[in-house]
Amino acid sequence: MRNLIRFIILLMPAMVLAQGFSGVDPQKMQAMMEKAKEMQQCMGKVDQVKIQAFKQRGKQMSAKIKALCAAGKREEAVTEALSYSKELASDSTMSDVKKCGKIMEGFMPDLSSVEPTNEQDSSTGHICDK
Repeated sequence: MRNLIRFIILLMPAMVLAQGFSGVDPQKMQAMMEKAKEMQQCMGKVDQVKIQAFKQRGKQMSAKIKALCAAGKREEAVTEALSYSKELASDSTMSDVKKCGKIMEGFMPDLSSVEPTNEQDSSTGHICDK
């Protein structure tokens, strides 16, 4: 997670330029750096052991879902994916991570208009077809 935060900090000048600013506003850059530090401090309070456990569990779930898809058990794959996403959504650690991520709102570029890279809409396609 720290690597992600460092990466975001390193990308900030490029993000500012990508947003169409003709010059880098030192005040905005400073505010962005402050928010990045705030986010890093916030993430430092999150239980890193639980984060690592979620990463490991995520890898296991991904492998399980792929195996179910390969075996033609498409509905079981969907059920497993939904169950895991509900588990993540209800977990307090994931809630803390989400709160930390909100610190950078308004400073990160809006990616909502970016088109999905595959031909079908990622929100409506079947998990086995991704």
